[in-house]
Amino acid sequence: MSPASHPDFGHIETWIFDLDLTLYAPEHGIMEQVRNRIADYVEDYFKVDGERAHQIRYDYWRKYGTTLGGLMAEHGVDPHGYLDFVHDVDLSLLRPCDRLRAGIEALPGRKLIFTNADAPYARRVLTARGLDGLFEDIFDIHRMTHRPKPSMDSYHALCHQFDIDPAAALFVEDSAHNLEPAKKLGMTTIWVNHAADAESSDDRPHYVDHEIDDVAHWLVGTKE
Repeated sequence: MSPASHPDFGHIETWIFDLDLTLYAPEHGIMEQVRNRIADYVEDYFKVDGERAHQIRYDYWRKYGTTLGGLMAEHGVDPHGYLDFVHDVDLSLLRPCDRLRAGIEALPGRKLIFTNADAPYARRVLTARGLDGLFEDIFDIHRMTHRPKPSMDSYHALCHQFDIDPAAALFVEDSAHNLEPAKKLGMTTIWVNHAADAESSDDRPHYVDHEIDDVAHWLVGTKE
């Protein structure tokens, strides 16, 4: 059953998608490159070794939602230069997915990207994945005023800026904890769980309405 005809989705007017690890799978290797670039930045900034750099990267991510959040809060790092550096990755590893494009294109209503990355990188990813031109807009880390998901402030800002009724919106995201604020607002939530069988998971968080393992498969019923 496609989302457009699913009884739980008939009220949806706005379809909101995360970007990384949601519109492509982990095996493409993009986020591994980004994490390594973040560690390279941290290693150079703090003059530490690679192991310590990855630990700092992870600790800031856990505390602030992004490593950038920690670097800005505690060290005043310029977000633009940082993001230019960490997003300088090889996107040729991505390939267009016709089924994913067709599935998103067929959704009735508005489609938006909601990402802790920045818009220039998001546009590059969408183009590499063959999804350019499908989304009304990209609500990125700069438009969040650098308060990344899962900061509730950014979910409120998203809804305010695009006049979204949360009760008529659906959010698709691979990081389950980023779905909790969406659910509190009244959105329908879809968790892209790459680590488990989406049909048999018994420990789904209470703020997750539906669990899937692949967006293209969910949209059109054919695994990419």
